[in-house]
Amino acid sequence: MTAEEKKISYTILIIDDDVNFCRALERNLRDDYSILITHGQAEARNLLWRADLILLDIRLTESDDRNQDGLKLLSEFRAERPQLPIIMMTAYGDISTAVAAMKAGASDFLTKPVELPKLRKTIENALKQAQLLHRVKNLERELTTIEPLELIGQNEKLKSIRQLIDYVAKDGYITVLIKGETGTGKELVAKLIHKRGWRSEGPFVALSLSALAPSIVERELFGHERGAFTDARESSPGYIEQAHKGVLFLDDIDAAPPEVQPKLLRFLEERCIYRLGSTKPICVDVQVIAATNQNLPKLIEEKKFREDLYYRINSLEINLPPLRDHAEDIPYLCQHFLRIYQLQGRTGVKGITKEAEEALKRYSWPGNVRELRNVVERACIMAGARGHKLIELEDLPAEMQTKAIPATAHPGENREAPLIDLEREKARLELAQIEKALEKAGGKKTEAWKLLGLNDRFALRRRVLSIKKKYPELIKEFKLINSKF
Repeated sequence: MTAEEKKISYTILIIDDDVNFCRALERNLRDDYSILITHGQAEARNLLWRADLILLDIRLTESDDRNQDGLKLLSEFRAERPQLPIIMMTAYGDISTAVAAMKAGASDFLTKPVELPKLRKTIENALKQAQLLHRVKNLERELTTIEPLELIGQNEKLKSIRQLIDYVAKDGYITVLIKGETGTGKELVAKLIHKRGWRSEGPFVALSLSALAPSIVERELFGHERGAFTDARESSPGYIEQAHKGVLFLDDIDAAPPEVQPKLLRFLEERCIYRLGSTKPICVDVQVIAATNQNLPKLIEEKKFREDLYYRINSLEINLPPLRDHAEDIPYLCQHFLRIYQLQGRTGVKGITKEAEEALKRYSWPGNVRELRNVVERACIMAGARGHKLIELEDLPAEMQTKAIPATAHPGENREAPLIDLEREKARLELAQIEKALEKAGGKKTEAWKLLGLNDRFALRRRVLSIKKKYPELIKEFKLINSKF
């Protein structure tokens, strides 16, 4: 520990029924730390909030409260102060006791007689780690102030999703499948479930399966032992193990290789894993949240995704709407992103003009909220460069400017305004109605054409294929139509 760090007044609470041992520790530590000593558990509870670190005997046989030992007291203190470093000590050191102490949340484990150099080093390391965790928590709070985790919008679907997030977070165990197009905020929803639930003190571990080469997915998920493969020089925990006591977010679950899917299923059923190169089970307490932008039932039909795994990850489903389905929320989202950039000191732009806002509402947003954020960020730069106090129409990308209804030109003005492609917009509206009919018909084309008042199902097919030929990019905006035609 550096001289500067030693200036910090740390208080160590020693809980041990051996009076002479406590006095010896005090003599050796009091020059660097404030020392509190107690031989009983009742007094220890009263002193808990005064301690920066605890040295706790694992067997309090002479305590004033004999129905609890040090391990039970450890669990009680860990529940009260999750980040407090607690070092366990015992004269009855064995592997099983050490494992039990570490599983209960001990920062470290020492056997008596305690070697003073080792004790000092253990204390210093535990305090450094606690200080680092404290800094990380403060940084997370600062980042949350600048960029709060929130699902922005007043759309009724979003309101229902916010309620569902709260229920899922309170449960803390149910496996969730989040469905939505790219950029709709699937990871944001997963983080909100973590933040609002009782697992918020545990880790949030995110892994995109599509970002990994199929050959390494298994070892990244489950970890490996030394020598499990050519370059495995050290044992390493996988992402699942790292998420113990917290939330594991598996993005792009559809990209799970076929050989990994049965192992994922086994983990979800048993909550135990096996590292590569090991036959020893490791049990993990974790809430699993999966996400996809693909049609998993279709992948099941194509034998690319296991049906039993689909039902296991789909205990509860959250469907995120594409931005085009709640365009009325675009002004709220724009103000949210503007506030973030203002707090970061990146822009002096105060808002957005009505004309620019309407242009954004008319755009189809294939990249959804993520694309909108990038557009607002770019528009802030363009507006600042032009000396605008508000984001104006000309600050938006050219393809969005053409979506705007041009202002009526005053008499005598020779003004060329961008026009709307009416045929394209008409086709989009028609596709939107077909999509709704397919949703109501459960994806059955044989029922959808009746809801649309068409003469037969072939008329529906002809119309969709006609639009697809002329505007192939429009079809991609509609999930069911894209999968059925």
